[in-house]
Amino acid sequence: MKILVIGAHGMLGRDLANRLSSLSDPKNSGNEVIAVDREHIDITHGENTSKFIVQARPDVIVNCAAFSNVDACETQISEAFAVNASGARNVALVGKQTGTKVIHISTDYVFDGTNSEPYIETDKPNPISVYGKSKLEGELAVQEINGNYVIIRTAWLFGPFRKNFVTTMLELGRKNRSVSVVTDQYGSPTYTSDLSDAIRTAISKDLRGIYHVTNTGTCSRYEWARKIFELTGNQVSVLPLKTADYKRPARVPQNSSLDCVKYTTTTGQKMRPWQEALREYILKAR
Repeated sequence: MKILVIGAHGMLGRDLANRLSSLSDPKNSGNEVIAVDREHIDITHGENTSKFIVQARPDVIVNCAAFSNVDACETQISEAFAVNASGARNVALVGKQTGTKVIHISTDYVFDGTNSEPYIETDKPNPISVYGKSKLEGELAVQEINGNYVIIRTAWLFGPFRKNFVTTMLELGRKNRSVSVVTDQYGSPTYTSDLSDAIRTAISKDLRGIYHVTNTGTCSRYEWARKIFELTGNQVSVLPLKTADYKRPARVPQNSSLDCVKYTTTTGQKMRPWQEALREYILKAR
């Protein structure tokens, strides 16, 4: 099977490409991985996207490309929609043209965060940020254009290849005796290596439709930060902060936890708890 990974220099894309192409893993036997980024394919340009994919002739396209700086999206609106919405549409169009399965990576930020329970796949999206709105538009384009698709919504990514919440906390902890972290934003931290394995499962089992995939469990960002310092042994005080007292350009969901029962039931595989994934990530990073 030939798998095209778009956005392969990003945190998830790079991890996914590495895991899909690992010769030491028998699950990857016979797979050819084409890992590309903006210098290879510009998904905001329809003709460029079509030309590249038609020539590559993949069996599966995994679109990890995204304008994911949530605050920057508030001022760079056209750029956000160009990548997250128009880019997704262009990939879906070529997928339909070539009969190629499209796996599109989306986000918990398509929801407004007002649910008291984790969101399921059939809950109605209602994004409250430019980032969330642009990602939802991309989702809708994929659904409308190409019937052979998987949309994977995930959340709160951390991994070895890009700056993330964990690296930010550790950097702040090295410089300060205390850090302030919001207590009233809830979600599910997700290790890119675990998510990459789930995407590989989605390919091998030929999943179709929308799936929520995160590591198991929910926490606040405050609880996440405390766990980070507990696992590293760093003596850093984590001070509680309310979202209302932390000014940032973008509005973010208060509770963007995702229910992943559909993925587990369909595949027979359950994602491990976020605490276990975090422990492994920190040990490998040392």
